[in-house]
Amino acid sequence: MVADGSYDVLVIGGGNAGISAAARLIRQGVEDVAVIEPQQVHTYRPLLSYVGGGQAALQSAERTQRSVTPRGCDWIRDSAVAVDAAQGVVECASGRRYGYRDLILGPGLVPDTDALPGVDAAMATSSVASNYLNQAEETWRLVQEIAPHGRAVFTLPRPPVSCTGTTLKPLFLAAAHWHKTSRPVDITLVIDRHRLLGVPDLDDRLLGRCHELGVHVLRDTAVTAVDPGGQRITLADNVGATRELPYDMLHLVPPFRGPHWIEASGLAGRAPHGLIDIDPLTLQHRDHANVWAAGDAAAVDTDPSGGALRRQIAILVDNLLAARTGKRLDTYDGYTVAPVTTSAHRLIPGEFDRSGAITSSLPSFIDPLAARRSAWAFDRYGLPRSYWNLILKGRL
Repeated sequence: MVADGSYDVLVIGGGNAGISAAARLIRQGVEDVAVIEPQQVHTYRPLLSYVGGGQAALQSAERTQRSVTPRGCDWIRDSAVAVDAAQGVVECASGRRYGYRDLILGPGLVPDTDALPGVDAAMATSSVASNYLNQAEETWRLVQEIAPHGRAVFTLPRPPVSCTGTTLKPLFLAAAHWHKTSRPVDITLVIDRHRLLGVPDLDDRLLGRCHELGVHVLRDTAVTAVDPGGQRITLADNVGATRELPYDMLHLVPPFRGPHWIEASGLAGRAPHGLIDIDPLTLQHRDHANVWAAGDAAAVDTDPSGGALRRQIAILVDNLLAARTGKRLDTYDGYTVAPVTTSAHRLIPGEFDRSGAITSSLPSFIDPLAARRSAWAFDRYGLPRSYWNLILKGRL
């Protein structure tokens, strides 16, 4: 079938990964670039934690997709539904097909409704919200409206999830508000893994903070069902025992997976949960040399985050161009960031690599795991400005 167009580089996904990759390519002289993205609104997702904590307005996290699309880049307002990597063609929901010389995948994750059915139904009820599912304003409403001695439940799913540290921000910001307003709330954190982030010192500090706040922490425990009518969730521990947990407020971060079309297109390979099967060092697909990926849906073998993405995109673009001329490819060490607010105005940056070793950008004499007001201010105010003005323009 004849393609409806062809590009030197075609990017699937107009989020952080896709837009910053397109901008960086254009700045390096690649002229024929297009991004496939159906949404008209582009969201700086890390700021949604502060929307859900009452520290930011939703409008401050949003721009039009048109305004963030780099000059000289075509915006294809459509959804990718299949990739024929052998032929070098992407098929869209509209039926249109686009060819490419190189393909960059940054589609993000989708809720794994096989692992947790009924997510959409739960989100439609007044006692459930999620910053991860575009309901940050609802999160803040629930935080404000929960009655004294109410039961608040926060969930942290098994990997993959976009920035594990961010799943904890709603809990700590909510607890700070309840402390400020002298409202006692029974808080439970359900963790579908043994460790939070797999960084022992960081995990110990975060779990210690939970202990200080009186949070009931359930580790190695998965949410297997949600009963929004009865306001309860079903939990299963790592030996198969089940129980029900009631709630008055549920901040639900469901299990995620890569989009189903990734698997159907043969791009998931050996990667679990439908993630794109790339070499985590070079970000090049293991079976298709002209396919590249970064971000949440890529098997990068580290905890995904915006800070990780900055390094990933720089290496990906350099490697894509190097591969065209037979040059040696750079490697990505798995650096990532898990910024976690531990109170209203203090934050631990949480920088580490894929081995779990702390890789702080702070001077060596400064404790890299101390919660600081300056770190919170940078995360809340500095990074959003950098995002809009530098990262999305391919300058950082």
